Amino acid sequence: MAGDRIKILLLDDDEVDRLAIQRFVQRENLPYQFDLATSIVEARERLRRGSYDLVLLDYNLPDGTGLEVLTDVRDMPAIFITGSGDEKVAANAMRQGAYDYLIKDPERNYLIVLPATINSVLERKRAEQALVESEVKHRLLLNSIQTPTLALKDDLTVFYCNDAYADLVGRTIGEMEGRRLLDVFPKLERSKTLAAYREALETGETQLVDGSFGDRHFHSRIFRTPWGVLAIAEDITERKRAQEALVRYNEELERRVAERTADLARAKDELERSYNDTIQAVIAAMDAKDSYTRGHSQEVRRIALAIGARTGLAGPKLKQLEYAALLHDIGKIGISDLLLTKRSGLTGDEYAEVKQHAVIGSRLVGQVELLRDVGHIIAAHHENWDGTGYPQGLAGNAIPIEARIIAIADSYEAMTADRPYRKAFDHAEALERLRQSAGSQFDPFLVDLFTAMPAHELHTA
Repeated sequence: MAGDRIKILLLDDDEVDRLAIQRFVQRENLPYQFDLATSIVEARERLRRGSYDLVLLDYNLPDGTGLEVLTDVRDMPAIFITGSGDEKVAANAMRQGAYDYLIKDPERNYLIVLPATINSVLERKRAEQALVESEVKHRLLLNSIQTPTLALKDDLTVFYCNDAYADLVGRTIGEMEGRRLLDVFPKLERSKTLAAYREALETGETQLVDGSFGDRHFHSRIFRTPWGVLAIAEDITERKRAQEALVRYNEELERRVAERTADLARAKDELERSYNDTIQAVIAAMDAKDSYTRGHSQEVRRIALAIGARTGLAGPKLKQLEYAALLHDIGKIGISDLLLTKRSGLTGDEYAEVKQHAVIGSRLVGQVELLRDVGHIIAAHHENWDGTGYPQGLAGNAIPIEARIIAIADSYEAMTADRPYRKAFDHAEALERLRQSAGSQFDPFLVDLFTAMPAHELHTA
């Protein structure tokens, strides 16, 4: 929409009705800009020359009916206007692509509901566009995951797999996408894996299943999505041979959006679930890359939220902090596994590569609508209070407060957890090290606030 005005094409050959609509809009000071057409020919010419936010179509016209114009509005939402007693005509218009309809009455009371109808149609259109765009963005995000990933429709047809999955099973992507799973892998007929896919579809609950392919063993997390199921396969061959325990976790992020119409509610709900499922899939992929830091993001989230609540963050700001804390290390998806799990010190070039994870993570989440306001936080979570951090060398309050909070939560969790190169510090030692870095690495106010928090707040799950 141009500016704050809603551009509308009004097709109506009745001058009295046209004037009534325009006067109503002027009286109510509604943000509508009308182009007028009195015939099908004129309407088609205007649609050929430009586009509109909305099209209002009358039924009876001198050269035909408004139904004939529905094929010309392309992806523009249309509202059909017809006289009393023509409800069947209106229903036919809805079947042919109209978004809604209004019934004229002699007193023109239908104008009272016109603004609400227009708002509802435009919000539904925006939700549909957002849902389509999100599917594209999610595919881009999933393509960046280096862990074997498989997506199935409700009928167990393969509609997405990445290169890592194709390499695991020794097939090409072209041999799998678009085909039923059992046609590609008939031996799965009575397998635990197939049973887990069906259980996830029926119950909506995340499933965990161990399986093997050839001489390789893997552990899969299977998530219910609006379009079917998403499976993330983690190669556990070496850990299985060494009989190392797998750490299992499952987090569900739920949000609900108020309903305006049934269609809008379904579109918003599907969009929200799709985002949350993608976030969980990305976290699973992060954990699969680095077994030593599994669960780290969840702990950083918990500690960061405790600090954020103490600073007064609430509502959307607290939710942004939560997403940023969960995904602060998402950029490590693009970093070599050898560097992430290296036991000895990193070289200068290796450290420079690892530092890129903040920039990579910011770019990844920046492609997702829901996370657009989170990218700058992730980019800045390694900036230092005195300006010596990376990637931009920001200092003081120029660093987003959410990033300053995550820096403290990240460091505290890392110090109090075992790592390949050292044992964990106890709580008191970790706090003392934070105090020593206050004013240089960390925001001194936040360090004081954090170190004054009761210990049970830091260790309660």
